Amino acid sequence: MIKRLLSLLVASVILLSCTSAFAELKNTDPITITMLNRVNAEVVFEGNAMLEAVAERTGITLQIDAPPISNYTDRLQVVMASGDLPDLIYTWDFDTKYEKWAEDDLVWALDDFIEAYPNLMSNITKPMWERARASSTGKIHAVPRPCGSARWGVISNQEWLETLDSTMPTNLDELYEYGKKVATMDPDGNGKDDTFLFSPYGLWADVWLISAFVPFPNVATGLVQGLPDTDGEYKVLERMSGYYPYLEYMRKLYSEKIIDPEFFANKYYDDRTKFQQNRVAMVHGGAGNIAEYTKDVSNAMEIYKFNAPMIGEDQTQPVNYQESSVWGGWMISKDVDEEKLDRILSFLDWCNSEEGFILTTAGVQGIDYESYDFATRTLIKTDEQMATSKLDLSSYMSFAWALDGQMVSPSDTPEKIAFCNEEIEAYDAIVKTIQCPTISLASYTSWPSEHPDLVSKKKEMEVKYVVGEIELEDLQSFIDEEWLPAIADVEQEYIAYMQTYDAQ
Repeated sequence: MIKRLLSLLVASVILLSCTSAFAELKNTDPITITMLNRVNAEVVFEGNAMLEAVAERTGITLQIDAPPISNYTDRLQVVMASGDLPDLIYTWDFDTKYEKWAEDDLVWALDDFIEAYPNLMSNITKPMWERARASSTGKIHAVPRPCGSARWGVISNQEWLETLDSTMPTNLDELYEYGKKVATMDPDGNGKDDTFLFSPYGLWADVWLISAFVPFPNVATGLVQGLPDTDGEYKVLERMSGYYPYLEYMRKLYSEKIIDPEFFANKYYDDRTKFQQNRVAMVHGGAGNIAEYTKDVSNAMEIYKFNAPMIGEDQTQPVNYQESSVWGGWMISKDVDEEKLDRILSFLDWCNSEEGFILTTAGVQGIDYESYDFATRTLIKTDEQMATSKLDLSSYMSFAWALDGQMVSPSDTPEKIAFCNEEIEAYDAIVKTIQCPTISLASYTSWPSEHPDLVSKKKEMEVKYVVGEIELEDLQSFIDEEWLPAIADVEQEYIAYMQTYDAQ
């Protein structure tokens, strides 16, 4: 305890000595900001070194309501419907719910304010801001949370591959054959047929597999992200050449008990939990996830590997569909007056500066880490600091997960940092990255929020087909007779929009 108090005292002295950085904060008078955020369960708020240092530096005490990550989406909807909102609210997606909250004037439109905050404007690119623009209002209603360049792939359990005398699949046929082995040859050695290839978080979340069939869709809306089909034509997802083949492939995996039969009940993170529990062979993830596992799993470097997406029948190399790199965003309650709005935006601006970024992502030097080289993003921790930082920090408590496009660090020891960088380099060497455009067509992006019942029915019909409750003709009948006629007008607007976009 004495060592921790001494470290806090040293940290306070260091913060107070940063006179040049004080100019970035116009006001450091004490104030409390209430917030709703998804935070890792290990984090302890009382006596939290990072939060105490933030209060010392900025005058802001963060009073955080942090429901379990797996239930955060449900809690967020309840809070937003209650009429009693915290000052600062984290949204994971700029989805149909976000569109509705903006339309209902529950959160501030920020367009007229953000240019006064230089760090927000320099660290958050125009495409990132556009991700937060609600088509329902035409305004930006959240401060995007920048993250590193997205590399979507699949993390595999190498021990299982070796146990089953297999190599990592690269295409759909190899994946199916490996999946049969996982489901029937007891890779965990418990004598039961209770292991599966993967446990998807929803049908349209596992981009490493979906990209072998269709361009990366927006998981929240089910709409394609402004990318053409294999014939070069723009289409809605249900007209894409790979739409039915993807669902048929998933149905085959399900019918042969290759994928987790309880996947449709998964909540966010359940897929990761099952992977770390050695219940599934693979899990969807990005470059940031392999870094996360090196911190959370003691032997991750020996048993996990980050792999490229699957290759489709007509593809010559794996493809990474990359959106502008944001990890949700920070909404500000409309109940906040303009004076407090300025304090919150000033705080978020500071979090997007070098000083604020380091403190809110790396923590307090001497308590949460040993040393940090910002230029190379090399963060070094002792074993004790690794344990302490899990109590003080969370990836979700970093208000900007990347500065100038780079995370705070790939991991927390030189060996792990080298491992993560090697995995990323190997990925980049074989994967083609395609940038998804930001769609600013209000009628297209708001359509799902205006037709929630039909959207829900479509998702239900897709799941029913995959699990064998209905046949292909039943799904096709719904798509042809209900879905496509309902979306016909906005489909034509979308196609015309993308053709104009290409011509510019």
